[in-house]
Amino acid sequence: MEIKLGILSFSDGRERVHKDLLPYIEETETRIINILKELNIRCFKGKEVIHSNESAVFTAKELIKNEIDGVILNVPVFAFPNFVLTALNFIDKPLLVYSPPNGKLPGLGGLLATANALNRMGINCDRLWGDMEEERIKKKLIIFARSAYAKNKLKGQTFGLIGGRSIGIATGNADPEDWYTKFGIDIEHIDQLEIIRRAGSISEKTVEDAFNWLSKNVRKIYYDGDKLTEETLKYQIRCYYATKEIIKEYKLDFAGVKCHYELSEHYVTQCLSACFLNDPYDWDGLKEPFVLACEADAEGALTMQILKLITGLPVLFMDIRHYDRSEGIFIFSNCGAQASWYSAREANPIENVKNIDLFPLIPKYAGKGAHIRYVAKGGEMTLARLSKEPGGYKMLITKALFKDFPVDKTNETCSAWPHAYAQINVDPYNFIELLNSNHIHGVYGDYTEELRKFCEITGIKPVIV
Repeated sequence: MEIKLGILSFSDGRERVHKDLLPYIEETETRIINILKELNIRCFKGKEVIHSNESAVFTAKELIKNEIDGVILNVPVFAFPNFVLTALNFIDKPLLVYSPPNGKLPGLGGLLATANALNRMGINCDRLWGDMEEERIKKKLIIFARSAYAKNKLKGQTFGLIGGRSIGIATGNADPEDWYTKFGIDIEHIDQLEIIRRAGSISEKTVEDAFNWLSKNVRKIYYDGDKLTEETLKYQIRCYYATKEIIKEYKLDFAGVKCHYELSEHYVTQCLSACFLNDPYDWDGLKEPFVLACEADAEGALTMQILKLITGLPVLFMDIRHYDRSEGIFIFSNCGAQASWYSAREANPIENVKNIDLFPLIPKYAGKGAHIRYVAKGGEMTLARLSKEPGGYKMLITKALFKDFPVDKTNETCSAWPHAYAQINVDPYNFIELLNSNHIHGVYGDYTEELRKFCEITGIKPVIV
């Protein structure tokens, strides 16, 4: 992740006053730059301190050339708010207004005058007042930067809808025009036949190398001589590479695959693809995680992409399977594919895949191939789900604690599938009432504030429980 923030500094409109204030404004600007560098955020400052409408136009036009994700408005004095409004004619990015504490100068008044001028124009902005070196300030800067990056990065992306709606799941639907106007995302429709067509052209050596890596490194492969054989597993590998070809050719940024039922009934399920595309590695080495949602769940894929952009981490795609009253935990278990990184969350891929088993497809599916089973490692998680209602989009956000259980506990639900056991500090019946999907998504760590801020700057209603 390379987050890029711009800094625009503002001053008094009177030339003589501006000259007196300039050293202090530049000193504050330098402090902002130093803190951003400390936080590994790339920054670009305006070419001059803005002290007229003319300089506001020039400086804003120059700054936007750097393809920034958001803008910090540096207002350490009582700068003229109209200069800010003039500059923002040329910048449509998330905004944060900052002023340091200084009783000898009316910077706080400048911050309030600027922020409220923006509010009157319907322009959202964060307000940040305090010493730039405070941990509180740094945390807010990180939250702002990550959410601004995610919002900006979504614009111009392409979502690959491979196959269309799966098993009638309406909550996965996406309106192409809506996604254009709301998020700036294009939806590319691709037939599932493309996976099958391309699978046959993958080289034998490529398939054998991947097969040997899996055979050597996973915990166990439960061959049954029918659904899961060496040949059906190799065909799943072919489908994985075919999907990667589609991603490359169509220049997709994230995707969803239908799978059910054409592929899962007559060919192989896409479990291997959904697992290892979402992973930060495969048998060819380390790579960037690529969001692939099962059952062509477009809104699920978008939730995952937002989580990935905010965190840089692999993201889980999970079904709400069951609530275990005796343990006080939700059981999340997808139909066969979750990023294997969550089995141990280790940097070394082998330490993760040694915890996964490959099981034959359950009888529900007439096709062939392997499901991928493991139990997600315990730890703090952030769960989220985007959904659309008549009044607009909302995102359910909650923290959870994944609990460690032996793999035998999967026998209580479906022993062939991956599982996560989640303790959520909210009434389970309330959680069920609030969740507008049968799928939920998660990342390791606490990113609730980043998601809240993303929702705020994107016009999504956050529902935090």
